[in-house]
Amino acid sequence: MKSKFTIILLLLIGHLSYSQIEVNGVVKDEKTNTPLEEVRIQLKPISNKGAGYWTGTMTKENGKYRVSTTMNLPAVISYQKEGCGKRSIKIKKGDKVPLEVFLDCTDEAIKAIIIEQTLDTDGDGLVDKNDKCPKEFGTEENEGCPDNVASKKNFVEEKDELGSKNDTKKEKYIKSDVEKMIASNIYFELNLFSINPAERRKLNDIKNLLNSYPDIKINIVGHASTDGPSDYNMLLSEKRANMVKMTLINLGLDSSRLKVSFSGENKPTFSNLSKKGKSKNRRVEISIQ
Repeated sequence: MKSKFTIILLLLIGHLSYSQIEVNGVVKDEKTNTPLEEVRIQLKPISNKGAGYWTGTMTKENGKYRVSTTMNLPAVISYQKEGCGKRSIKIKKGDKVPLEVFLDCTDEAIKAIIIEQTLDTDGDGLVDKNDKCPKEFGTEENEGCPDNVASKKNFVEEKDELGSKNDTKKEKYIKSDVEKMIASNIYFELNLFSINPAERRKLNDIKNLLNSYPDIKINIVGHASTDGPSDYNMLLSEKRANMVKMTLINLGLDSSRLKVSFSGENKPTFSNLSKKGKSKNRRVEISIQ
């Protein structure tokens, strides 16, 4: 799998015998492909004699990191995170560090990591760990806190008011427009079941709509593309469906209103022969029961 990140290993030999080493990349969990944040990284020379400097850093959002220093080769770069073990890579002259480095996290550790990286209690698109007001719907400009003059009225309330003029019109509205508004696809990156901010905003809109219609229940159906083995894709589609369910529950919906199922790669809506088609098949479908 190609990465958006590049590794640059520069060996600049000047008047000194030191080399400038610069490494950019991303660290992930090898089983789930989840980017790992706060991984401790150290870049050290193997020999202590005339070795120059050594340095360290931590992975940031999306598991990205950059570390550089001046030292003699050979050197070693190490990656370590609690619950995910440790990995070391030796760097000699002419070597390349992998574009992506993988650690082996325990099931408990990766579950906690995914929750931390995706939990958005108020549904405003900012995960709780980056949200200064995690229980209040806010804006990115206010670091997750609400505007002083902003109204929390949702477009759903306006629709409900229009549809409430009489029971006949409201019933018609529920069976047509509401169904169309709830029917959505939540899309996922290759091999991932975490939900990005744009898709999370879709779920927040659905949650607000369902709050106005407490009798409506929904189906949540997970799917996958044909990348990878079919049994793995079945498990991946299940994880995607459950992640959508968990997100809606965290937003405040009762679990009794949510029915989860999954189909792996067996029900594509687009051809898996193209990259674009595969991206559309990595989805969770939401519809009214």
